[in-house]
Amino acid sequence: MQRRFSAADKSYDVRFRQRLRRALRAPLRAILVWGLALALLLACGLAYVLVQDRGNRLAAAQRQSLALATGADRLLQLELDTLSQALRGEGVAAQALLADAPRRAPELIPQLIEASLRGVLRRHPQLHDVALLDAQGRRRFGGPGDPGLREWALGSRRSGDGVFVGPCRRLADGEAVVPLALPLASGDWVVANWRVAALQRIVGGVDAGRDGVVALTDTHGLLLAASSAAAGATGTRVPLPLGLVRGLPQGSALGMQQAVFGQQARMLAVSGGRDYPVLVVAGLAVREALAPWRWFAAAALLVYLLYLVGFAYLLSSLRRAEDRQRQLLERLRRGDEELRLAHAMGGIGTWRVEADRRHLLLAEQTGALFGARQLRMSLPAFLARVHDDDRARIEQLYDAALHGNGEYNVVYRMHLPDGGLRWLAARGARVQGRDGLCMTGAVQDVSERIEVQARLLDAERRFRLMFERNPLPFWLFAVDSLRFLEVNQAAIRQYGYSRDEFLGMTLLELRPPSEAERLLQNVRKPRDGFDAPSVWTHRRKDGSLLSVRIHSADVDFGGVPARLILAEDVSQRMADERELAFRASHDVATGLLNPRALAEALDARQQAGGYAVAYVQLRGLALIGDTLGHAAGDAVRCAVAARLRGLGERFGLTAHQPSQDFVLAVLDPQQLPQALQALLEAVSAPVQGGAFTQQLQAHIGVARCPDDAAGAEETIGSAAQAAHAAQAEGRSVARFERSMSARIGERLRLAGRLHQAIARQEFELHFQPILRADSGAPRLLEALIRWPQADGSCIAPDQFIQLCEDTGLILPLGRWVLQAAAQARRQLALHGWADLPVAVNVSALQFFDGDLVADLVQACAAAGLAADGLHLELTESSLMRQPQQALEVLRQLRALGVSVALDDVGTGFSSMAYLRDLPLDTLKIDRSFVADVHRDARNASICEALLTLGRSLGLEVVAEGVESEEQLQWLRAHGCDLVQGYLLGRPAPLPQAIAALGRRDPVTA
Repeated sequence: MQRRFSAADKSYDVRFRQRLRRALRAPLRAILVWGLALALLLACGLAYVLVQDRGNRLAAAQRQSLALATGADRLLQLELDTLSQALRGEGVAAQALLADAPRRAPELIPQLIEASLRGVLRRHPQLHDVALLDAQGRRRFGGPGDPGLREWALGSRRSGDGVFVGPCRRLADGEAVVPLALPLASGDWVVANWRVAALQRIVGGVDAGRDGVVALTDTHGLLLAASSAAAGATGTRVPLPLGLVRGLPQGSALGMQQAVFGQQARMLAVSGGRDYPVLVVAGLAVREALAPWRWFAAAALLVYLLYLVGFAYLLSSLRRAEDRQRQLLERLRRGDEELRLAHAMGGIGTWRVEADRRHLLLAEQTGALFGARQLRMSLPAFLARVHDDDRARIEQLYDAALHGNGEYNVVYRMHLPDGGLRWLAARGARVQGRDGLCMTGAVQDVSERIEVQARLLDAERRFRLMFERNPLPFWLFAVDSLRFLEVNQAAIRQYGYSRDEFLGMTLLELRPPSEAERLLQNVRKPRDGFDAPSVWTHRRKDGSLLSVRIHSADVDFGGVPARLILAEDVSQRMADERELAFRASHDVATGLLNPRALAEALDARQQAGGYAVAYVQLRGLALIGDTLGHAAGDAVRCAVAARLRGLGERFGLTAHQPSQDFVLAVLDPQQLPQALQALLEAVSAPVQGGAFTQQLQAHIGVARCPDDAAGAEETIGSAAQAAHAAQAEGRSVARFERSMSARIGERLRLAGRLHQAIARQEFELHFQPILRADSGAPRLLEALIRWPQADGSCIAPDQFIQLCEDTGLILPLGRWVLQAAAQARRQLALHGWADLPVAVNVSALQFFDGDLVADLVQACAAAGLAADGLHLELTESSLMRQPQQALEVLRQLRALGVSVALDDVGTGFSSMAYLRDLPLDTLKIDRSFVADVHRDARNASICEALLTLGRSLGLEVVAEGVESEEQLQWLRAHGCDLVQGYLLGRPAPLPQAIAALGRRDPVTA
């Protein structure tokens, strides 16, 4: 069957090619003959049309020129009528005034007539002058006289209303005018000169085209006025055919005239000249009139040329047609092969139901799709192979298409001989065959497509399930309109809108107005697939805001470009992050910046004029917390922070270094003096802490950037160094100096050495005797610490004691001193001085912050001594820092039997009542009062007062710094109990001190 089809197709191709060759050759000659004849006929027709059109356009231009001339003539006549009425009215008025002269004041008549004539000139500026003349042309009123009046008036033309119009002439001032004269019944004349320049307005308003002309001439051809195309020739004579003009009726065409107004040819027409010596000439330029005709002629020529080109192309095309047809046949054969290959690859085959409507003819590919071995099968056999659920639908659609009631288009399932099932899509239509109507069409294997569609439907179902039941808000919106297309229940619950409300909204309504522009930019931004997650602020229906992390992807939603959004509520996470960020840059207790955040803020500002930093070290904050409780300490710290926060708002920024330090950054260095003054006032004022009012001591260091440091962190460090220097030097404010770095470095190195020295017990005690003033017998030894060096020298206590207090090393050092003094006391007992106690100096930090009582008991116990084996010396200023705590510690010491001496009496601010309540045993007069006591009345009076104070309190009194015999004698004379000084013995190591005690001589170092 297939071979028979191929042979028939080949025979048909040969016959078709032969018929096509004959069909093309036969009409080629006829086409050539008829084409040439048509070309000749077309040329004649176009020439006739062009000639007729040119004549019509010139005639139309002539008619338009005549219309322009007559129109301008009417305007001229109207202007002349207006002037005639004005002259007649003036003449009547003048006659009336002259006739009424006997009844009026004669002397007023000339003035009235002159005023009336001036009024005419004001109302008609086109008139040069107006005058009332007598019959001989002599002036009576108004303008100048005209002796030749009767000559030109009676020889001139008279207008329809009786005004004589004279020929154009020039006045004495050179202006061209046309004279007008109106005779009066009294024999007088009203005479006016009409400005020729006024005639220009008549022709200036007429549109004659770019090269057209409307002109006014006198009867001799003098050009009085002209439109813009000939305005430059005004005042010259134009070559009008005056003989022809005089013989024509008013309003006549002159035809095409050359070189009348310039060199251009124009269609001229003339009007006027009957009642007044002025002609109106109008002419449209022939070039303008024929401009459309030229385009028409060019178009006609182009059409003719196109016809010739098209005819030539047609002949050439027909000559090549046979070759193309042969090539076409070859392509058709190749196309047939390619079509069959495409059918095979696409699973497509053809079918046909014969005219008997009982058999189905199949192409080879169709048979393969049906699994049929024969390419001809009966319709019942075909229907038996169709799936039961699809059979009735196929029969119904087939019958409808066969009777012309629709197209046969159906997708159905077919059982294959091997038991498989295949999805097929068939389309067909009825056609007229040789034997009658039949059905033909194509069928395609769509099993794979159906399977893909099923998978897509399943994927859509799963996506819908995931979309609807997702616990996070999900929605779709259109990219172009931002309108919501779909939302899930989680979004409805989260935002409070119903689904209908959502679908009536745009995405902009879900955002605060401040984010609208950012949203639009984000939507318009080009992207590829998924977008990186970003955090946005959304607004619920109730107006509350929430932070959401948006995950988005571009999708196609029913042909609409859309974006799929998953909104994750991260409000709490963002709040936690903000809290963490705040804690990272602020001190939580005070709410102030920490120094690191302050440094970053200052570096970010990059002030052009620099800035200054004030570093504040507060002494006593930690002690308040330790003594009054952390709540009181925090209250004081927050109160100070509140004060400094106000200064920060006023001058710049404020930070807090946890513990006792604050930092004030002054952004304008010019305000530094005011800022320091305000800072001193803020920190010096008493602070309420709990139930007590506390007084804090502040040391302030100042540094500038960029003068003292390059960056903010370095500037803060420099200010801190200056604060340390202020504390070390006992000043309130210290400005940073470069030398401070060296001193601070030396202090740090010394502090490091102190750590090692304490650990290695590199210190030693020297002992200075305290003697009875009256007998010189030793009363006790005072232990004084020394730090020996490898070179044999010693570092004096005043060089490292304060550093120990600043670094907290005074506590371990103080414990070591107690232990060493207890051991020395034991050595004294072994050398026969069991009743000679040892006095130890105790620092304020050791007294208040350390456990002094426990350390003392432990040191004495280790040496096998009772607690009263050591005496303690305290400074007056240290006891005054915390009076209540000091009193409690002193009572504990008194309970142990420990004697306590108050050192440096007179240098503090203690009152008599306060000293009376303290459990003390000894007062020590400071060496500054003992110096020159024998010859300085002021020192003598102070010492007498202190001696009296000691006796009144029942305390022993020790005078320090006795260095001369005169001082010793004065103290003995005034009843001083004990004396101490270089005169009596220098500090020395314990063996030398014991030896000196044995000699009862002053100890030499």
